[in-house]
Amino acid sequence: MSDTFLYDSLPYVVLALAVGVPAWLRNRERLSVWMRRWVEREGTGSAAVSLLVGALIMLLWHAACFLLPHPVQLFIRSPMRLFLLEVVGLIGGMMLAWGLVASITHRLSSREPGSRAWLPFQVLLLAEVINGLYIAVAYRWASAWYVSVVVPYLRSLVTLQPDATLVAQLPLTVRMHLFGVLALLLAWPITRWLASTPAHPLVSNRRETAAQGGIVTP
Repeated sequence: MSDTFLYDSLPYVVLALAVGVPAWLRNRERLSVWMRRWVEREGTGSAAVSLLVGALIMLLWHAACFLLPHPVQLFIRSPMRLFLLEVVGLIGGMMLAWGLVASITHRLSSREPGSRAWLPFQVLLLAEVINGLYIAVAYRWASAWYVSVVVPYLRSLVTLQPDATLVAQLPLTVRMHLFGVLALLLAWPITRWLASTPAHPLVSNRRETAAQGGIVTP
């Protein structure tokens, strides 16, 4: 085991386990309920499985590059391992895109309250995924330059010492991918609020008032 892993990467692994395991133990019942609702909403078909698996692959891929850049750099020194990582990321992105298209189609025909409120977020996420797939194909070996160029910029943001020197030189599509992440972070809480808000609060109040008075309204 190298000193690089012991001093640069192991602290992140320990921190992730120290925070993640207790959080999972405290919220496993809530996660179970959320999972059941997700299955009821999205179903258990191949598209729903593709959506979940693709999202997990993308999340783990980006998290590993951000939290463990040095082990990732050591791993991709081998051309074969770099190619394998690129293929896994590409497959994960395509699975996520397919699952999103199926979910968007399902929501368009759904009458469930709050279901369509997620459409703009999902469309934005789909555009971000397609952009990522284009970057993976057009610029290749994204695992290598992502770790060496983008991850230092993201870490500089975390340490409140932003340094966009290298990022500013990236192609426009890559920079748009970064701005897409910011747009998703902004859209997430807004979408959750819209999805939990009644579509017609005034009509709902009128119906409740009429029901209390024994009046039936259409």
